[in-house]
Amino acid sequence: MAENAQRYIKRRGVKYSYRRRVPSDLVDVLGHEVKISLKTDSFEVACAKVGQVNDHVISYWIELRATGKAKLLADRYAHARALASRLGWRYRTVDDLAENSPAGEVIERLEALDGIDDRRITTAVLGAAREPQLHLSGLFDEYESLTRDQRVGKSPSQIKVALGPYRRSVNNLIMEIGDKAVSDIDRADALVFRAHWTRRIMDEGLSPKSANKEFNSLRAMFRTIGDAYLGGRANPFVNISFATRNKGGKNRGATVPAQWAYDVVISPVGLMAGMNDEARLITVILAETGARPSEICGLLPEDIRLDVKVPYIQIGPNRIRQLKNEPSERQIPLVGGALPAAAALLKAGGIDRYLGKNTGFSNAVNKFLREHHAFEHGKQSLYSLRHCFEDRLTAVESPDKIAAALMGHKFHREKYGAGPSLAQKRDWLLKISLMQISSDRTSGFPVQRVG
Repeated sequence: MAENAQRYIKRRGVKYSYRRRVPSDLVDVLGHEVKISLKTDSFEVACAKVGQVNDHVISYWIELRATGKAKLLADRYAHARALASRLGWRYRTVDDLAENSPAGEVIERLEALDGIDDRRITTAVLGAAREPQLHLSGLFDEYESLTRDQRVGKSPSQIKVALGPYRRSVNNLIMEIGDKAVSDIDRADALVFRAHWTRRIMDEGLSPKSANKEFNSLRAMFRTIGDAYLGGRANPFVNISFATRNKGGKNRGATVPAQWAYDVVISPVGLMAGMNDEARLITVILAETGARPSEICGLLPEDIRLDVKVPYIQIGPNRIRQLKNEPSERQIPLVGGALPAAAALLKAGGIDRYLGKNTGFSNAVNKFLREHHAFEHGKQSLYSLRHCFEDRLTAVESPDKIAAALMGHKFHREKYGAGPSLAQKRDWLLKISLMQISSDRTSGFPVQRVG
């Protein structure tokens, strides 16, 4: 039987409001009563509104309970600190007041509470809300929960990659200092972890960049949970990092010659013909378009446009993935081997095996090429095809704006107008295509899935 919410309607002056007592287990967090204005002086309108308001209140209570005791304690502590600040007091726990405060301050706080019968106020002034205890073993889950909005629209694969450094850095920290409470971790612990990484860099030859990635992840996590769990203390991982020798920016790997790209990837008798059809077709499109693996593995059938004057792929955010940045959203004409490869993919129903799984695709292709000794040296990889693409654009002296529009890079001048047209981009791509196209759009490429 539905609850009669009209009994919670109260009139104060000429306006009606919703007023209801808070369950005893939530009083410490929410106080004794909920008061929400219904913003009307009409009882009939108040009756129409109150049911929805009551449903929202109950849902909030259920959600608050469902988050568990730790969440309730954290909320209670956060509310108490905020209320103490509004009342003009610095929040101090009852233990801190008892052990470290002069008697005069304690007496002053007690006198300020004379005649006050509100548990929230007494809790805030006397520090009765204990600091929430979050251990390192729960840090990643708490961070993941608090930052979910930052990953809206990302594919499961993108989310896994994005969160990997955070999970890994917490696990490594626990192995070094133990599963301590987050509130107990101080600068000394951070320096112990830095010393651990110093040994690894010296003894194992690991890159300082790997260490910095872990410190960046820990710093971000402690910043995110700071208000609830650090009690105003400084982030212990602030300003901890290692100097890196490479001052020229990120090392993006090596290129491959255009002839290598044709012989290994494009040629009907090339090495890639020995891989499964989908991997080969995706790699051909990568070689001819210069796109990133994540961009091609994220293509849906509707993103491949063949029945137009200039066939192209639409690289944009979709249900599979987000893009790296705004310039990455673009249209790339299909020329050379990319056109029959895209047609073959569509005929087979679109990307299936590697849809949204660019890491799995890249790992599979790199492993195949390394096992068959295809690379000329150890710095080359699948991503070298993107370097090769830019080298080919440079060789034909393409304008910077064309190169940026094709590569998905930010152009160094202010953006005006619509940018290069599909036809303009196609004409430059035709100058660097690895395969001469035939009238048969599927010529030379398989259309049946194998492997």
